[in-house]
Amino acid sequence: MAKVTSVMLISDDQGVENAVTLALAGKRRVKLTAENRSVSGLNGAAVRMAAEHDIIVFATDPGNKDDMNAIRALNAERSETSIFLALTDRDITLARARSLSDVGVDEVLPFPVTGDELGRQMDKWLQKVASTRSGGGKEGAVIAVSQARGGIGATTVAVNLADQLLIRKSRFRKEPANSVAIVDLDLQFGAVGDFLDVEPQEGLMQLATGDVMPDQMWVEQSLADTPTGLSVLSAPADFMPLDAINAKQVETLITALRQTHDFVVIDMPRALVDWIEPVVSMADEIQVVTDTTVPSIRSTRRLIDFYLADNPGLQIEVIVNREKKPYMLASHHKEAARVLERKFEHWLPDDPKAARNAVDFGKPLSEVSGRSELSKALTQLAKATVRRLPIAERQSV
Repeated sequence: MAKVTSVMLISDDQGVENAVTLALAGKRRVKLTAENRSVSGLNGAAVRMAAEHDIIVFATDPGNKDDMNAIRALNAERSETSIFLALTDRDITLARARSLSDVGVDEVLPFPVTGDELGRQMDKWLQKVASTRSGGGKEGAVIAVSQARGGIGATTVAVNLADQLLIRKSRFRKEPANSVAIVDLDLQFGAVGDFLDVEPQEGLMQLATGDVMPDQMWVEQSLADTPTGLSVLSAPADFMPLDAINAKQVETLITALRQTHDFVVIDMPRALVDWIEPVVSMADEIQVVTDTTVPSIRSTRRLIDFYLADNPGLQIEVIVNREKKPYMLASHHKEAARVLERKFEHWLPDDPKAARNAVDFGKPLSEVSGRSELSKALTQLAKATVRRLPIAERQSV
């Protein structure tokens, strides 16, 4: 018999309690326990009791030092599989959202939040608890690659990041250690298939024209495999309207892919269409590819604000493309980092010859120019990505 999932709500706000109760209404084998006090008002016994639950939901203000200390105390007592979900002010700053992550919060949601959104988020975490208990299937990490401007090289990053995430077992054995899928959601101008010498596929066109929901069978039939072991869902050959697919189809597609792959890399379109929302909300990380010119940095800032408005706890990494990491940051680098409120940790050197050769051969850089500085930088990016994501504890780099 399936075990009951225990959810503990910690809040002295009746509105929060009503919202969480409604979000869990009708969900089978879920038991909600409410602790009608603030998180900072918990005593030692209540902290130990709360930490025993599968999911702990609490309303908090990250600017409240007592709340933050209380969350640290909870985190020290929590089990390895418990999940922390924080509800906080909709206008939370990036720095404060990060501070919650630093003390152990798994996801931050703005409040008030619509019942549908809170219910969907609770479903995601309930499924994660069930997957952890069963030990069956995968809960792969989703990495979306976005572009600050057209022609910045986001597809090069997405394709070669996916290739490096395979993490081959040795130089002499070609079997991948991880299962990785790459999805080209740049429906009109996607080039992932060209970069990997994969014929255009009609899977995404089927979604657009047939009101199809992409279940596991559909995914298996629609994916193409490269000789290196990478699973590819390429953009269709014919143009299709960007709004031809819907958010539910994209959400179902990502869910199906992460159940069968350790990593799912999504090459994002430039346009911010409605169905981007499930990508943002389900992504473990978004990598924004940019350069350090003023227009690109401004565009990157807007993208970061857009993504965090939908998912305040989202991990966002800035990838500086076509520029070698300097020994010392120039003044414009420092100003760009200040505008983006983050350090530049990932630099990919400009190597047009290696990049062009890879595209011309329809192979990843590791197969064509594995010793190039660009390929080495992408290897380091993949390693850093694995370390940041929850799947890292199951993988060796």
